[in-house]
Amino acid sequence: MTVPADMTYSGDRTAADPAPVVSVIVPVYNVERYLAECLDSLLAQTFHDFEIVVVDDGSTDGSAALVERYAARSPERIHAVRKPNGGLGDARNFGMSHARGAYLAFVDADDTVTPEFLEHLVGCARERDAEFVICGTLGFTDGSSEAGDFYPEPDMSVFGRSLAEEPRLLYRVDASACNKLYARTLFERTGIRFPVGIAFEDLPTTYRLLPAANRVEKVDEPLYRYRQRRADSITYAYGANFLDLVEGFRILDDHYAAEGIFEPNREPLLRLHLVHLIAGRYPDFFLRADAASRRAFVDAAFGLLGERFGEWPTSPVCRELWPDPRLRAIGTRKPLLLAFCRVPDRAYLAALSRMGAFDPLR
Repeated sequence: MTVPADMTYSGDRTAADPAPVVSVIVPVYNVERYLAECLDSLLAQTFHDFEIVVVDDGSTDGSAALVERYAARSPERIHAVRKPNGGLGDARNFGMSHARGAYLAFVDADDTVTPEFLEHLVGCARERDAEFVICGTLGFTDGSSEAGDFYPEPDMSVFGRSLAEEPRLLYRVDASACNKLYARTLFERTGIRFPVGIAFEDLPTTYRLLPAANRVEKVDEPLYRYRQRRADSITYAYGANFLDLVEGFRILDDHYAAEGIFEPNREPLLRLHLVHLIAGRYPDFFLRADAASRRAFVDAAFGLLGERFGEWPTSPVCRELWPDPRLRAIGTRKPLLLAFCRVPDRAYLAALSRMGAFDPLR
């Protein structure tokens, strides 16, 4: 079947159909290998008042045909639309334009969720009147049947508040768009959408929505299962696309400045920048990227930090984030960082271990 672009091709709805409580938006692009597992996990939900808006973003493999089969099998649940390829952010925005739920959730097509995913998130949102609810994430390796690690939240006291009441939410809330439930009114009230044409589109979206939410809650259970180290995923390709991470922070910083909330949140914002641009990059990008990509990223990251935070290397945030003065010197001085990244892998990792490198979100 030939499917015109920007057309609904399965699971058509009428104006008389009641709107569901939740719309789960699933962007699809050449994920035929994983898609059935994702959709099966959503169809197995213990919460039943929801729709699945599947957005085929111009797939060239068998994804579109698979989506059509699922939509034909569950027309009351799956609403499938297709559009020309525009990237993950564009697909999510397109899905939102077709969604009808009072709450929105995003699930990547190579991930899965537990049967209680929606039940627990919706229950928390309703019980606590929260516009922004997070759950725990369990990572698993592509091709492995073994469950990955789940790290319980070490400080639940920061949740149950708004960002204005609890600025630490900026670095206690993870950047992913997928392990969360959002009140639809958050997007409508703010006009915020995912940036189009850049990787790491979650970060500027999540953290722009955060200050608009009336309260942020967390269900500290691993309800979302994230497929790690997929060979063709964005986060597995340690190249020039990491410059988009710096661009994402520019979008975020500009928004906070325009809303007059940059200065009141300066220190937690600096910590957020350092976690994602430097401290959180030691075990992945700095270790695996080629020298040219690494230098370009470090130049861009240090340029942004200097522009937005001035003399940031002397900030108390750096002393808190890097208690070991050796690692702090490496993290705050570009020549030292670039030199350290040239150390052979085994020595590099051993040095990080000796200097007490850790997951800075924990």
